[in-house]
Amino acid sequence: MLLWRPMSDLSEKEALYPVARSLRRTLALARPLWLYICVWLVAILALLSGGLLLLDDGLAAIFPHAPISAAPLILIGAAYLAFQAWSRPKPLDLFKALIVCAAFILWGVDQLLPAGTPATVLGDIVITLYVIDLGWMIIERLRQPQSRHGEWPLPESE
Repeated sequence: MLLWRPMSDLSEKEALYPVARSLRRTLALARPLWLYICVWLVAILALLSGGLLLLDDGLAAIFPHAPISAAPLILIGAAYLAFQAWSRPKPLDLFKALIVCAAFILWGVDQLLPAGTPATVLGDIVITLYVIDLGWMIIERLRQPQSRHGEWPLPESE
């Protein structure tokens, strides 16, 4: 990729407005501050709601359990989803992250459902999403030529 072009290669408009072009490119690449703040706030709310969940367990369940247990899951899933929008990962990394986001959000929704077939099916979907995520991570790691802890021992040939 060329970082500069001779003035003769620039269109008349580009030659007259190089600062505007540069500013437009910078703004397109900039990550919005409001999204950054949103990620922080929702992640902190998720952590606080997780603490409230544990506190509620210790205080003989002052609040109804379903919404208290659903809140940290839905909030952290939403925070991670917003983080993906802010961080702009590569498409495959985004797909993997969306699997985790969906798993957390659906798990939170599952906490709100009454016992029955819909809750069981949704719980099974959540389990499958987590298995896909972790299985994918393990397989990717095993396919690397050398892990951080050295190579896997190969069986001796006879």
